[in-house]
Amino acid sequence: MKKNSATAVQNRNRGNVNISRLAMMKTYLTSLMDEENCQKLMHCSPEVIVPIYSGSTRMSPASIFINTGSDADMAYIRQKALEKGEEFTLAKKNHTCHFDGPGDQGRDTANTKYLAYADTEISSLQKKKEHRAGVVEAHNIITDIMKNREMIISFISRGPFGCPVSDPTLQITDSYYVIHSEYMLYRMIDPEAFSKDVAEKGYMFINFHSAGKLDKTNVSANLAERRIYMDVERFRSYSSNNQYAGNSIAPKKINHRFANMNNIRNYFGERLDEHMFIAGFEMEDEIVYFGGAYPSGCGKTGTAMTGTHLVGDDLAKIFIDSESGEVRAVNPEKGMFGIIEGVNPDDDPETMSVLSDDDSEVIFSNLLVRDKKPYWTGMGEPLPQTGQNFAGKWSAKSGKPASHKNARFTISLDKLENYDSATEDPAGVKLSGLLYGGRDYTTMPTIVMAHDWMNSVVHGAIIRSATTATEIGADGSEKRSPFANEAFFPGPLAQYIRHYKAFGENPNIKPENLPSGFQVNYWLHKSGRGILAPGEADGLIGEKRDTKVWMRIMALMHQGKVETIWTPIGRIPKYQDLKKLFKKVIDKDYEKDLYNKQFSLYLENLINRVNMSINEFAKEKDMADEFFHVLDTWYRDLAALKATIGPIVTPDQMIEYVAANQSEQ
Repeated sequence: MKKNSATAVQNRNRGNVNISRLAMMKTYLTSLMDEENCQKLMHCSPEVIVPIYSGSTRMSPASIFINTGSDADMAYIRQKALEKGEEFTLAKKNHTCHFDGPGDQGRDTANTKYLAYADTEISSLQKKKEHRAGVVEAHNIITDIMKNREMIISFISRGPFGCPVSDPTLQITDSYYVIHSEYMLYRMIDPEAFSKDVAEKGYMFINFHSAGKLDKTNVSANLAERRIYMDVERFRSYSSNNQYAGNSIAPKKINHRFANMNNIRNYFGERLDEHMFIAGFEMEDEIVYFGGAYPSGCGKTGTAMTGTHLVGDDLAKIFIDSESGEVRAVNPEKGMFGIIEGVNPDDDPETMSVLSDDDSEVIFSNLLVRDKKPYWTGMGEPLPQTGQNFAGKWSAKSGKPASHKNARFTISLDKLENYDSATEDPAGVKLSGLLYGGRDYTTMPTIVMAHDWMNSVVHGAIIRSATTATEIGADGSEKRSPFANEAFFPGPLAQYIRHYKAFGENPNIKPENLPSGFQVNYWLHKSGRGILAPGEADGLIGEKRDTKVWMRIMALMHQGKVETIWTPIGRIPKYQDLKKLFKKVIDKDYEKDLYNKQFSLYLENLINRVNMSINEFAKEKDMADEFFHVLDTWYRDLAALKATIGPIVTPDQMIEYVAANQSEQ
């Protein structure tokens, strides 16, 4: 694996500091610290000191605390979070709760923008602001924003320390809740180790955050100046006047965007940074690891939890091990920031075990609290009639939800029963499959295995999904969600797709180690398959627990241990194999009629999806010809099926169709 082109990025972050100016910086910074923090600062290299100095002179904190992630430092952070009212204690000793304001409950897509030069192309699905104008606006908003407050500095490795693809990340904030959350989610290291990592890799991600002015309930009060600006030229972020973790915890999705841009600039076709869980499924003599990309709120965490070996539930850094010829992955995180709605003992026993455990540290957010006990929608027990939630006093009589649909929990992964210790291995785990899916109520079969790598790329690119409560203003309408990563990839979609194509074609991957690709769709609705009875409420055809079966049939399909059925868009599983698995895994009788509803090809919907995708991607400049070749082939074969059989093709009809065409050859 080649080394990053370090000089240019390093110079941007270092600022070409000479000795006398460095001394001036240290003098200023130490004037804001006590002796203990001054000693910590001395372990920072010049390129690390520069952004700390820049941030402090701009935001004007009353003091600076250097957080190394030590027990003593984190005890201080936890205590300050309680003192400042950013968190409050619950009945269990290691459990706390945080409330965001009513208008600060999801990612602010309207005010999330990329700061880029005029000639830097940005995805057509995202917002761009001219670099200098955006930096000036961000600077104006954060100027003096930390007056009378303490600035906290943390040093983070986004991935196992020592892994070649882990990102050194500097966090600067005035929120103790943010740092407490990041401690549970990421690997905090000391300034000296961090500085060495920056020097070796030649870059770092730098994040400036402030909750801004707080109201009497300790939530961000100046939402009109809420901004999440990402400088993709210098890997710096400016997040202001917000507390919701999706906007404020920069090492998560903000720095995920930077990692994607870094890959394109320096590691084209060698690394993927994906919005994916990483979970292993024990299949007799092998653990089959999958990476799964679903948009937020579409069951990604729940699916990951069905694995016997959990590595991560949200993000994956994927790379090629040139020695073994394997595709491997690490989790940039070590914790889980999960949606809590619907988490209950029957469907999520492992998660509930942690959420109810005295010895497990948990931060709850934006749910209902009564007598220091947390409650949320779908928890499997009756809710109290009154309580306190993020909006203030709550009563069942109000008719308003007790907990927000995007209410969350934050835990460390190693508390979970199915935690895989390989999570901390810098070498990562071998990936056997890549899954792509979203809230598709009408179109795709439940499981389709791609014919080849380019088909995998197309399956990932054409995902459409209903919007969810993870975004402010979401109304449930369907939108494009390529690779479930469209919100987090700064560059043009065509560039991203070419990068994906090049990754799978990289000669360092041995052919037998290329991951299988799947498009998955757990979200088929009764109305989408024409089985909604008059007066019946619409809903899913299947059940949440079915996911355990879907994951295992895909592992068997990848291993070649079950026969599959060819279709124009990929291969689907056979009924008899699924019937056996449903009985074995979840003791459920799986009916043939349900199988037909989930795996038949509804050709009008599929043809419309293909046409829609062709038209959408035709607007992207410099798309790979091979991409359209796949879609054109799908269209012709689906149209032929419709003309030959009709608008709906069952799996049995598909078997007969393939056999007839083979016999004629």
